[in-house]
Amino acid sequence: MEDSLSNMYRNSFNGVFHTQSSPTTMAELPTIREPVQMTSAYSSVLPSYGTKRDVGKALLQTLGAPSNAIRDRKAPDQWNAALNMHVRLSDKDKNKAETQRDASNRLIKELDQKTKSKQAEINRRLQDRITTVAYWKQRLNTEHAAICQEITNLSMSKKKTQQALASTELPTEVSHNCLKNRENREAIDLVQDLVDDELINELNMLSEVQKLLATRIGDSDQRLKNLNDCKSKLEYDIRDKEECLRLDEHCYKLNNGSAGLQQVAQPTLYDGHTTTVDKHESFSQDNLEKSEIARVMSCLQRELNDFSINKSNDELQKQSELVGSMFRLRLKELTTAKTNLDGQLEKTNQEISCVEDSLHQLREALRSKDGPMKVATTRFAVRSKRPNVEQTRDYVHGGLLSEINDISGSQEALKQQIASAEETLHRLLKNKERLQQDIEIKKKSIQIDEQQCLRLRKTLSWRGFRPAGM
Repeated sequence: MEDSLSNMYRNSFNGVFHTQSSPTTMAELPTIREPVQMTSAYSSVLPSYGTKRDVGKALLQTLGAPSNAIRDRKAPDQWNAALNMHVRLSDKDKNKAETQRDASNRLIKELDQKTKSKQAEINRRLQDRITTVAYWKQRLNTEHAAICQEITNLSMSKKKTQQALASTELPTEVSHNCLKNRENREAIDLVQDLVDDELINELNMLSEVQKLLATRIGDSDQRLKNLNDCKSKLEYDIRDKEECLRLDEHCYKLNNGSAGLQQVAQPTLYDGHTTTVDKHESFSQDNLEKSEIARVMSCLQRELNDFSINKSNDELQKQSELVGSMFRLRLKELTTAKTNLDGQLEKTNQEISCVEDSLHQLREALRSKDGPMKVATTRFAVRSKRPNVEQTRDYVHGGLLSEINDISGSQEALKQQIASAEETLHRLLKNKERLQQDIEIKKKSIQIDEQQCLRLRKTLSWRGFRPAGM
């Protein structure tokens, strides 16, 4: 209804203006403006007119219409309708304005409350975030301290293993020298005995131990590299956490009155450099887990190093004791053999002395037969000069022949016995020479094993190759 009256009101004025004969254009005529705000006191502002004509004149004056436009005046009810319409429109606009003002006030309060709530929520979230980051930083610091300690422990274990490896050089050199010295044995004593076998076993065992310890050192180096890598990652993460805490604490302290505030035109530009909370926590958790795994592996490596050192030391010490017992057994055999040879040499010397005495007696006995032989042969020769029939083979003649034959047989028997005795003496002298040579060989073997090898092995003091402090 109000819209139809408003349109009718405007059309009536437009018809008046269009029926004028004056060349005045629409741009020169005043336009009817709808009031922005109207109050109920509008009627008091309007002037009071007595007659309808006066009202028409007043309207014409108000509209600035020419005088010939009076012919198209509107009816009073139209004027009243227009006036009432203006009042209603004014009231409607006023009510809308009041409603809009109330809505604006409510919006301002709501947005202000929302902003304050959001800022308080952000402050709370910042506080929670600071607490969370501080928690992760504390865990990272704890793990960093633990891994630094583990690096120190593993470095000490590696150093002990290196010392153990270096300590195997002396036993290896001693074993080589023992084998080299025993190569100086002579003749029959240059034998591949149990001592040589155990020395070779000891060298093989030392070689295996050296390879094992070298492997342990290489493994320790790899573990140390992993530990240092984890340590670097933890330090990098800790530095990031410290910087994050510094920035978040600075943000937490900011308020609306803080100095140096500035508005970021496009905050979304930073979204491309951000990550999710889950990724953030998983990153630190991964660093912690990798560090813990590296520490566990390092601890196992230290235990393995200690086990290898102790086990190898025990085995080498047992082998060293076995080599020592083999040396002592061999020395006992050599000493017994030398003692037996000394006894045989003494008996041989005694026998040689006896044979020489017997030979001297035989030679004296042989020489003692010369007189009787000469007497008998002289008698026989003298009696052979008897004349004629006196050359009889009497008992004397037979006796002289028998005596000469007996003495000759005795001389021959003595000569044979002397030859046999001389041969026996020669064999005894050869045997004596062999015994003396064998005794010298045994003395040299004893001197090599006892003076060179065992005395050299005593320099080991068999603490093995276990480093000091273990």
